[in-house]
Amino acid sequence: MSEWKKFKVGMPASKGFNSSCMPFDAVSHTSHVGSAINIIEAGEISPSLVFDESQLNDQRILVSWLSPNHWSNGFRYGNIRFHFSFKDIIEGKKYYWVEAIAYRIKACRILITDIDRDSQLDAYDPMSPTGPWWLNSSDGYHYFNNNYCLEFMIEAPVPLSNLKRIDFVDHHSSYCSIHRKNPSRCNELGVHSSKGGAIFLTRAAVSGVDLSKFSEHFIREDGRPRTELESAFNEFVVRVSRKVKFSGSFTGESETSIAVVRAVMSAFTFGLMEEAKLLCEMFKDETTFTNAAAIVLSEMVGLEKWEELAST
Repeated sequence: MSEWKKFKVGMPASKGFNSSCMPFDAVSHTSHVGSAINIIEAGEISPSLVFDESQLNDQRILVSWLSPNHWSNGFRYGNIRFHFSFKDIIEGKKYYWVEAIAYRIKACRILITDIDRDSQLDAYDPMSPTGPWWLNSSDGYHYFNNNYCLEFMIEAPVPLSNLKRIDFVDHHSSYCSIHRKNPSRCNELGVHSSKGGAIFLTRAAVSGVDLSKFSEHFIREDGRPRTELESAFNEFVVRVSRKVKFSGSFTGESETSIAVVRAVMSAFTFGLMEEAKLLCEMFKDETTFTNAAAIVLSEMVGLEKWEELAST
């Protein structure tokens, strides 16, 4: 019996949902903040060697990772999630079963590639409902068994030109994909979505990363900030300004204020909270600090009216 049959999808639910047969049309890549910045700067999710217990770890096959799973108790991969259309990812490709890795929740891995790997791996047929991924010919929907972690290994870069959405998720409080043996080493362990978004946006701002090319993921069609931008901005402002005794003279729109708020963001994004608060004291009050922060982040994401962000 093929290994993948142990993880086969169930039948679509007539009412509600069936966790063993969940429909999906998008897949995502979730990463820690530093890696997410690298992805933005590269303009793609770049493939890399497989280093864990995979049977591919002794071969020179480079892969990018995507998955349809959503983890309500937090993602061990980080806080920043990039979404892509699954149809676009698989068009014209070949599919191969790689393995099931015995993590706490078993990870079922399928290679998606342009290259003929018939001599190395077993071909996987998604039209047959015998594995963790099924393309139902009767309704045209893709389904997966959500009782397991389904990991698609893409043997190619995944360009951000195909990006459908960026959002922020919770990092798992106990598990980390980077620090598997010692999760406590991860500075983002247990960080919730809005704080993760705040760390990402402030890291981008102080690193000179231009997110305006991705403005549609942060700004609504009516020109107002999306929820992801609002929640991350408010998280930054509240965390930094809480219990600060404002005693300075800086106003929100001066060049000096902009320079200082960038310094605040730098301290915040690298976890130097006391330093961030000391710098924050240089502002006249919370409103002027909020305005300066809104100006910096609005410019970075391409929001025309920073007041729209400051007033959220």
